[in-house]
Order: sequence, then structure tokens, then C-alpha cells
Amino acid sequence: MPVYDSHLRSYEDLRVGKRIREERQRSGFTLKTLSDQVRISVARLSEIENDRHVPDVDQTSAIEAALGLSPGALIPPDICLPYQISRDSELRTRPPRELRLARLHSKGEVTHHNAFWPLADHFVGRHMEPVLGRIMPAAEDELQFCFHHQIEFLFGLKGTFEFLMRTPEGLRREVLNRGDCMCFQSKFPHCFRSLDPEPAETLHVVSSGLTPIESAFDSLSSRPVAYLDDAGGEGRSKILAERLRVLRDAHGWAVEQVSQLAGLTPLQMRQIESGQRPVRLDVMLSLARAYGTPLHELLNHTHEAGPYYSITRSTDIALIPNRRRRTPVEQPSAPPSKSCQPLASDFPTVGMYPYFIKLLNVDLDTLTLHEHHGQEFIYVLDGQLELTTYAERKQVKDTLGAGDCVYLDSSVPHLVRGQTRNPYSDTSAAVLDVFWSPLGDAYLFGD
Repeated sequence: MPVYDSHLRSYEDLRVGKRIREERQRSGFTLKTLSDQVRISVARLSEIENDRHVPDVDQTSAIEAALGLSPGALIPPDICLPYQISRDSELRTRPPRELRLARLHSKGEVTHHNAFWPLADHFVGRHMEPVLGRIMPAAEDELQFCFHHQIEFLFGLKGTFEFLMRTPEGLRREVLNRGDCMCFQSKFPHCFRSLDPEPAETLHVVSSGLTPIESAFDSLSSRPVAYLDDAGGEGRSKILAERLRVLRDAHGWAVEQVSQLAGLTPLQMRQIESGQRPVRLDVMLSLARAYGTPLHELLNHTHEAGPYYSITRSTDIALIPNRRRRTPVEQPSAPPSKSCQPLASDFPTVGMYPYFIKLLNVDLDTLTLHEHHGQEFIYVLDGQLELTTYAERKQVKDTLGAGDCVYLDSSVPHLVRGQTRNPYSDTSAAVLDVFWSPLGDAYLFGD
């Protein structure tokens, strides 16, 4: 489940112009000689070498051939990274992405009034979608209730905001402040709005369950995977129909292909996807098999049982009992290096386990690399965090500050440890650590 480092680079980082100049000089070519062979003017070739002009693919291939290089030799090879780091300072130089919502009961799309920065969008095969949210103030008649098909964890970073959810028992409202967090079933129509004149900021982590996540922020997606509840919570039977249509679009399959796999006619499949035809369980089984999705996950959204959400207030986090990691990072007989407090122990999450972790001020020589099944998303609340892991057999280290975060493959040996210059502090860093593991919470933590 890698991150390809070319996805994190700009053209300037590739240094193609410098490579061309070095290879030209090594081959004994003048600008004029190379220009004649590749049919690019001397002036334009000089601009390419000095990074004032970006060559196209054909020009790059012609230059490689003229210099006797193998195809692609001017482009540095991709390195597969088992992690993606997002810097808060870099993130805020870019506008947040708009969330596209598909209308469930009518055609077309709308843009949500809140916006989000994706924090792990280059991590291939991730099972969680972490985003930084900008929650806008909104009047009652401006609220947009949306829903999707996963469990969501939320942490308040700034301001006061309201959470609203349409449940089978009616509309629920909760006010949350900085430091409060919650888990909720995001299949129920829900909405957030800032209660301050300024936008609030929130951290969201959406879990996909057992299958890789369908990202609502994927620019290549042909259809949004979040939906506008434009009928006040009514007509929930259409949710399964839309879910099946999204899965087909994600695979790029035609109705005829899917209907053949499910033993249906194309007309019957179109009726299912429009909500006009009930879906038999044997057909659901065939569709789940075809889409590579667990049957239970496809059926889960039809269940209306609670709990719908669970809130942990910031004032209560300190009272949560500490849990012990089953894969310790400390050397034998060394003191504990962290405290781990679960933030969703009373909510039935699927595969996703959020924790508030304090990295204690200990002798760094007592710590060691470790690995375990699954993935992690770590957000630094305070202090500095040093990450050690591997990228293609080479050990790498990086430092994260407050507001920075990392999404990583936990099966690769890694170590996160706090850094502080204050010898009198018990804690060197405080982080939110959200684990994803299909093996359950007990695989990661003991009592």
C-alpha cells in the first residue's frame, strides 16, 4: 500500500533540465548538435536545460534517444513510501476541496457548504479517509444533510460547532467545542455548522470497514460517494440502489456486464439501481462477490439500530483508563513510553480505533522499531514527533510539528517518539492516533 513519491513532487523537483545538460555535456554534444538531432531550436533547448520551458513527452523521448539513453532515463525512478506526511503550513497554502453531493431523490449534484483538506489522498489502498474540515456558519434553511456508508470519527480543533443527525427517533442536536470528539454512523443524514461567526475547524477520519475506502475526494471518481438527503430522511430504500450504482461506476463497468454477473437482464439491473426493484439476497450475494465487497457491508446500511453516535468531552478524556499496547516499543524492562486512552470504547466501530496518546519524556535509547497489521493515521496536537520507518529497505526519519500528520502502513517497521527540549516535562508530544485493523481492538491493545 505505497505512496509513489512522484505524486508528491513538482516538475522542478525532477530536475529534468539539469539532467539533460549533464548528459549532453557528458556525451560531448553542443547545444547546436543536440538541437539538430532532436529538431528543437537552440534557444528552446537552452530554455529546457535552464527549467524555463517544460518539454513534452515526445521532446523528452527524442532527447533521450539522441543522447543514447534508455526510455525514461531523464526521469528519476519512483520510490515507494509506506507513509504520507501532510504539513499544516503547506496545507493552508492550498484552498480546501469542495465536497460534491449527489442528489438521492433527483438528478444532479450540489456542493456542500463545508469544505475539507484531504490528508492522505496519495496513499494507495487506504482504509481510512482523514480530512481537515472547515465548518462554516449556516442558517437553518441553509443546512445540507448528507450521508455515506461508513463510520466516522471527529475531533474538534477550533471553535464551537453544532452536530445534527436525522435518526429514526427524530432530529438530534449536539454542541461540541475544541477538544471534544465523537464517533457516529455516517449512514444517517447528518450536518455540521459553526456556531461562531468564524469557521470552526475539525478533524475527520472516515473508516471503510474491511475494504479500501471509496474516496469522496477522488478527482477521478465518476460519481460522488456522499449524498444529499433532499427528502428529509425519507425514502431510505434508495440508499442501497445508489450504493450499487456507485460500486459499478467505481469499477467502470457497464450495466450489461454487471447484469450478466448477477443473472439479471439489463432492464432488471437498471430498475435495481434506480430503486424501482427490490434486491433478492441471492442477487446481493452475486453483486457483493462481483464488486469484492463483503455482503454484510452492503447490507449494513439497511439496519436502523443505534447507538447512532457517541461523544467524549475534552474534560473527560483525562479520566479514561490507560490501555497497554500489545506490541510495545520499549526495550525489555524499560519504563512505559506512552499513555494510550481510547476515544471510542463505547461505540461499535468497525476496524477503526481512535486513541489519544501522550508520548512520555523517556530516554530515547530505550525505544525500538515495531510493526503490526493494519494502518495508522497520526495527527500531532502538541510538541514534536519523530517518525522512523523504511522506504525500499532504507531507513528514513522525519520530524512532525503541531498540526502535521502522517498516514502510514503499520506492517512496515516503524517508531514514533516525542521530542522535547524541556527536561522538566513529563510529556514530549500529544497526538491523535487512529488505528485501522480488521483483527480488532484486542489485537492492538490489552487491558
